[in-house]
Amino acid sequence: MTAYRKLSLLMLAVFLLVYAVGGVFYTLQARGDIERELGSVMELAASLPAPTQLAPELVPEMRHLRPVSVGEAVSGTTREMPDWFYRLMADGIPAQAVNGWQLDPADEIEEIWESFVLISAAFLLGMTLCFVALGWAIRQGLRPLAELGEAMASVERGQLASRLGAQNLQEVNDLVARFNTMAAALEQEQKTVRELMTELLRVQDREREHIARVLHDDLGQYLTGIRAQARAWLYDPALNSEQKKQASELAHHCETVQKHFRHLLQDLHPLVMEQLGLNSAISHLAEQWQQLSGLSCQLELDDCLPELTGEQQTHLYRFLQEALNNISRHAQATRASLTVAQSSGALEVVVCDNGRGTGDLSDCRGLGLRSMRERARCLGGRMELFSHLGEGTRVLLAMPAAGAGSPSAGSGG
Repeated sequence: MTAYRKLSLLMLAVFLLVYAVGGVFYTLQARGDIERELGSVMELAASLPAPTQLAPELVPEMRHLRPVSVGEAVSGTTREMPDWFYRLMADGIPAQAVNGWQLDPADEIEEIWESFVLISAAFLLGMTLCFVALGWAIRQGLRPLAELGEAMASVERGQLASRLGAQNLQEVNDLVARFNTMAAALEQEQKTVRELMTELLRVQDREREHIARVLHDDLGQYLTGIRAQARAWLYDPALNSEQKKQASELAHHCETVQKHFRHLLQDLHPLVMEQLGLNSAISHLAEQWQQLSGLSCQLELDDCLPELTGEQQTHLYRFLQEALNNISRHAQATRASLTVAQSSGALEVVVCDNGRGTGDLSDCRGLGLRSMRERARCLGGRMELFSHLGEGTRVLLAMPAAGAGSPSAGSGG
């Protein structure tokens, strides 16, 4: 129930109570006035001659007095008032006859009824004006609250720049000031967190690149040397067949280690992106993901992508890598599709799977998705997630394509 209805019902109950109490007191006061009036009329009737002794034209003009023969026929129903009101007012008042005159309170009761109608009309008008004023006051009072609710909904949607203007009511203005202060604090906190997340991602990517280079330049060279030495032993005449067999196994193990080592380096830092560009890195990523996951991945990749900085390429590559890893880990899918295309001045990335999906996206708040959203923000775009139970999941990244049409194959990271 709305506040206006609650207050309206409360005020209506108060008005009805006041009207009922006022009606009771008015009735008691009116009956007292009737009794006093009839007492005065009784004294007047005692001093008057009998009706038969007065001129005929004067008898109808007497107030509250009727000849006895006529008074017996007089009834409240002949008056311009409800019968129940006449009975209420005349109940308990004895019908007295004095000197041939019958006391008749009908005229007094009719005046009281007219006054009662006027008072009731004035009361109804006042009540109507009060309800109109109440409605206006509530609308004026709830308007800032509605604006506050809309601003809070905007904050809930992540629009922390929402602010409210000054209000006329001091109490509401204090609430608005507190909200603006809270929103400003949240906005600053979000800005700080985003800057921290961006810096963490940047540091993480630099550390990965550094580790990958160290492993490639040092450990990779050692493995290549060991494998070459083992291969050379196969042709050493001084070694017997058993020793050559061990050398062959050593070379095979080195080859297996180098294979996994290349996958590890690709996860740490895509060196192929530095050497051949973003397109080749994405194609290599899809191919490697198929080999490791055992799932099918349909790749649709534009030949000419917008030119991106090295940091932007890294963010985009990590975004795709995390999206594909989520499919192999959680989706329970049998196939996936990856589309990277440029259209209408924007770069669109779509990653889909035919997995189990989910009907509640509020549960999709893992660290991987958070990093994907942050990388999308760093790219100046937005990430949207669509999923239905039993219908798979669709991840969309839309970002502005500055320098659209320029091939990125030659741009290194």
